Amino acid sequence: MDTITVRLPEDVAAQLEAERISEEQLGSFVVAALKAWLMRRQAANTSAEVTKRSWSEAFRDNAVAFVDQLIDENRALFEELARL
Repeated sequence: MDTITVRLPEDVAAQLEAERISEEQLGSFVVAALKAWLMRRQAANTSAEVTKRSWSEAFRDNAVAFVDQLIDENRALFEELARL
């Protein structure tokens, strides 16, 4: 699978449009998030020690906590993406 379609809630789509977030920026963010999530899952599968709750659990409550954790753990990457 090399293409996915994501249906955004209207409020999120409106924010993206208001902020003038390009599809390229959004695509870069999604790919980076997916890569980080996959790496985190692999690490959790090979290690019994996970310092924070797993990302699969983070999606159960609220995506905001997941995104905050993702940004905290990958701040340099996201700052570089913001400069693009």
